[in-house]
Amino acid sequence: MGKPLNPVPNTLKVYLTGFSDPSQDEKWGNVLHFGYSGTPPSNATCATIAGQFSTLWNTHMASVQISKTSLNSVVVTDLTSDSAGQGSWTGSPIIGSRGDDEIPANAAVLFHYPSATRYKGGHPRTYLLALGFADVQTASTWTAAAANECLTKWQAFLTAAVGYTTGGVTLSSFGFVRYRGQFLPNGGPPHYYLNNPFYTPIVIADATVDVEIASMKSRIGRRKT
Repeated sequence: MGKPLNPVPNTLKVYLTGFSDPSQDEKWGNVLHFGYSGTPPSNATCATIAGQFSTLWNTHMASVQISKTSLNSVVVTDLTSDSAGQGSWTGSPIIGSRGDDEIPANAAVLFHYPSATRYKGGHPRTYLLALGFADVQTASTWTAAAANECLTKWQAFLTAAVGYTTGGVTLSSFGFVRYRGQFLPNGGPPHYYLNNPFYTPIVIADATVDVEIASMKSRIGRRKT
């Protein structure tokens, strides 16, 4: 077992996961980070927050996923320490409502988040399993209308989460966590874990979307025969 990652104060990790095709056991997942204020959340409070994210997903995001796609689990973890609160939602799967015209398993909608912080990779981003074949414009692009619809609903989903309060905890912002650095000044290894990883808020309204279809090769599994 590896060493736990260093803590990130007042930060929640929200892990959403589900199936792109349950019959084939094909899964998808997204990790999001939110800053919080108030009392450190207990396990029960984290579970309540996870349930809230499932509700927001049903309200804002189910309509941009096809009917083979589902959200099955949300796990919320307080990153303040390796023993801080953690809780989950695993209710009835939230099924997509955008027809049944599936896309390749590696295709995704790509959101970019501008950041003044310079580091390898350029800026934070989200690869989201969304849309269907009817939303494809060319072999490599979504229709502009579909891509912008995704962006609008994604921004609404994130915005609705910020400000949610329960158990003395308020989600204060959406953001990203940087765990790794590069090129130590003393000639150390080119990649290293920061002693003090940090959370940076993101302005949700500044997010943009690519019309180009993004690729997530890791979502294509190699089945054993």
